[in-house]
Amino acid sequence: MTLHASREVATRIETIVVSETRDFVESTAVLYPELGAAWLAVGDGVAGFCGQDSAINATVGLGMTTAVTEADLLAVERFFLDHGVRPVLSICPLADISVAHWLSARGWVMAGFENVLARALSSDDAIPTAHPDIEVRIAETPEELEAWAELVAVGFSAPELPTAAEYRLGRAAVGIPGRSFLTAYVDGKPAGTGELRIGDGVGWLSADTTLPRFRGRGVQQSLQRARLVMARDAGCDLAVTESAPGSGSQRNMERLGFRVVYTRVDAAAPSAEH
Repeated sequence: MTLHASREVATRIETIVVSETRDFVESTAVLYPELGAAWLAVGDGVAGFCGQDSAINATVGLGMTTAVTEADLLAVERFFLDHGVRPVLSICPLADISVAHWLSARGWVMAGFENVLARALSSDDAIPTAHPDIEVRIAETPEELEAWAELVAVGFSAPELPTAAEYRLGRAAVGIPGRSFLTAYVDGKPAGTGELRIGDGVGWLSADTTLPRFRGRGVQQSLQRARLVMARDAGCDLAVTESAPGSGSQRNMERLGFRVVYTRVDAAAPSAEH
């Protein structure tokens, strides 16, 4: 079944993004209290801060069920400026037009794009198995989870070394309950990572990385297939993931039936003094 990029589907997806942002903030606050991690409910969205240079620092889900006011945007700006970072907002194109109106009125600028991909799931979906020379395991012990957190940081930062913020992000992820953290092995060596969140009938695939020396061998596809099977068997009717537009990750997902349902626009306040 082909998914239509309706307001209903987008709201379902963006509601999960709001929950994910809160989860990351709360996990970071427990692990790294010195960072002052915090979140702020704004309208039907949330602004999250997880420390300087964190990839989580953004406002998400705004305008999906209610119109946005200038007061909402002022609250977003003040929240981030009070934490010493530039205000950022991730916009779903199916959000209420008031989001675009107030961003334009206050001089915000475009800062990037991210594709949201989805595919329908049903109990009789035939999903290919992992490549025969790749083993996919779920990290369960504290040692395995710590190894996963380090591996995902290394995978995302490659070919550069991970920053402290990237290491913290991986550790914050494994501190969130109710997630499955998968590691792919090639010849017994850790080669890549993936994460699966199951809830509200949605299987959310994230944290896809492959170490450079293992790329082109089907590692990411094996991790994606394993998570789709898990989501299907858990009764999910929808699988969702995100990717940079035109990336290899997007291509791999499309081979498994995912399609771009919308593209988020990242917007930023014009300056820290705004």
